[in-house]
Amino acid sequence: MNPLVLLGCGDTLTRLALVEAPRGRPVRAVTRDPGRRELLARVGVALVSLEEAVASAAGAEVVISIPPDAGLDASLAESLTRARPSRLVYLSSTGVYGSARGHVDEDTPVQPEAPNARGRLDAEAVYRPLGGICLRIAGIYGPGRGMHERVLAGTARIPEGGGGRISRVHVDDLVEALRVVLERGIPGATYCVADDRPATQAETLGWLCARLGVPPPPTVPLASLHPSLRGDRAISNARLKALGWRPRYPDFVAGFSALLVDRGG
Repeated sequence: MNPLVLLGCGDTLTRLALVEAPRGRPVRAVTRDPGRRELLARVGVALVSLEEAVASAAGAEVVISIPPDAGLDASLAESLTRARPSRLVYLSSTGVYGSARGHVDEDTPVQPEAPNARGRLDAEAVYRPLGGICLRIAGIYGPGRGMHERVLAGTARIPEGGGGRISRVHVDDLVEALRVVLERGIPGATYCVADDRPATQAETLGWLCARLGVPPPPTVPLASLHPSLRGDRAISNARLKALGWRPRYPDFVAGFSALLVDRGG
């Protein structure tokens, strides 16, 4: 069982570590968050510096989730070229497709001029020659993160006209996608990660408000929302499914239902 090295251990990679470490897999993680450090140490994860992690990457499976604005991707790629990990996965975003509308898959042209797209695409470009597998991930939701939290906090807004379709993925399904591509992904390939059914904001918010028994949020102009909430994209997961991945939560109803039950809602 190859060691697993996690660079930038936020929520998603912490959850991956919590699955892999208890199974006896050696896991080394880089994170500055005190709460995550404590949680990871409790299950036997080795907490190391970024330099120590890269130095120990030879023959290991490496997952990178460091934001592009940290400016580390070029130097990391150079160091990893020398280290030669057995597998390399980079967590990117479907935001690289910018204002693309309708069906979107791995072959849809990207839009480097879109907000935050350039950094992600540059990072993909430096890791792909190393055999890096790029996961372009739709909107992640899960415990403590997602539209249900905005509804409960009273900060959700419905765009005029209901908004376009948004693709999402439950964080637990994203963790499983990582496990699948680490085992069976094609080096240098790109995989989109999303559930089976995109939905408009009006549909999702309407269901959540009815489920929670709260009034619908105010309606606002579409242009007032964050750019990530203005599109109409249906992200395809067909290539990932061809590897054997299946989402436990195939749509927002299944995913949010489980989250609300867990929090007693």
